[in-house]
Amino acid sequence: MATFCVSCGNPLADGARFCNQCGASQPPAQAGAVIPPAPAAPAATGSNTAMKIIIGILALFMFLILVVAGGCAYFAYRVRQKTHEFAQSMHTDAKPYTGRRQPCAMLSTSEASDALGQTVASVEQRGTSACEYSYGNGQHFDVEYTWQGGGITMGIARGAMKHISGMETFTSVEGVGDEAYLAPGNSALMMRKGDVMVNIDLRGESGVTADAAKRMASKIADRL
Repeated sequence: MATFCVSCGNPLADGARFCNQCGASQPPAQAGAVIPPAPAAPAATGSNTAMKIIIGILALFMFLILVVAGGCAYFAYRVRQKTHEFAQSMHTDAKPYTGRRQPCAMLSTSEASDALGQTVASVEQRGTSACEYSYGNGQHFDVEYTWQGGGITMGIARGAMKHISGMETFTSVEGVGDEAYLAPGNSALMMRKGDVMVNIDLRGESGVTADAAKRMASKIADRL
């Protein structure tokens, strides 16, 4: 950069300490001005805002996953609970019957006579599921056996009647088998022992009372 004499204004060579025209002493050359570093540019606020939004969305997504997972776990628990309750009500874990399936051998004529207070004249076995007892003046009644799945059969029968009527219609009979009930209108006595269900017909033409049926069911339960 060109410099000039401070006394006479004569142009000077770079770095000259005296004027070659007037001989005046020249001040030393000033060091170049130090340029301060440019301040760092502030971080872009737009990128920070976008990152916060992304993090918020991810957090919400994880929260929803946890809520759904928790809901599924609770639903699965309720299903297992209801399945267990249903299985218990249907007695699916009842001990199976392994004896001989001879209906008329479960209740002898003398036992039936004692329960009825009248002499049983004859019995007739129908297959392996029923026995017909005849007594009095042409009266008769059937005792039917469900040898397998008796708990489920009884549960379905009670559940169906309860669903239709909106209330419990079977009357519990205590002290007979694992459980026993009088059907609506005392039309039958249903008794379960293990996995076997026994149904004693009490309809009008049979002439069998509920007390007589209870005594007969107790005898049958002792053999199952």
